Amino acid sequence: MSKYILTILFLSFMAAPGLADSYQERFDDAYGPKTYQIEVDKSFARFATKMCTADIIKGGFEDFSGQIYFDRETPENSHVDVTINAASLTLDHEYHKDELLKDIIEGDQILKTPIFPVISLKSTKIERTSLNTGFMTADLTLVGETHPITLEITFENTMSDRYARKVDRQRVAFSAYGTFKRSDWNVLYGLDRVGIRRMSDDVQVFISVTAKPIEE
Repeated sequence: MSKYILTILFLSFMAAPGLADSYQERFDDAYGPKTYQIEVDKSFARFATKMCTADIIKGGFEDFSGQIYFDRETPENSHVDVTINAASLTLDHEYHKDELLKDIIEGDQILKTPIFPVISLKSTKIERTSLNTGFMTADLTLVGETHPITLEITFENTMSDRYARKVDRQRVAFSAYGTFKRSDWNVLYGLDRVGIRRMSDDVQVFISVTAKPIEE
């Protein structure tokens, strides 16, 4: 009986003039399509590749920004625009913080940051594969050349506590993972070597982003 009464009260509430519209407006405000600004202090853009010998380079970029238009109901309508300062490179291991290696990566051999200070990623297509996953095709501009890259993506509301019990409806979280061949961007340094000294053509990309709505 109590469930029946609660159902009648809920339906009456929703049917009352103005109340249903008010509820829908609040729902749309929380979950409707909107543009989000990346929160850099809660996000990262990282990479991994084999530099030479048996060593693996892991690093990232500290200075980046971007906007995400996110449509929760139809993620295929969403789009991403990220800009990275190529000179904000950081390397994980102490050995990799040697200025010579950093100079090689930022210099004429690889990123050419004095000439091409910006790396950009702009989505061109998003394909949904499940409720919270999909593939994003994007134009990656690196050393002045633009070519497509495909990333596996996950999207959801952020969790406001460490045990993932509370949802922060004002923020969204995204992750992206994929691999590209730098030779497609004409970055050929070290690819002509043989054996253990040969550098890898494959570069793995790891992106994790938290974003908040842009105030209108």
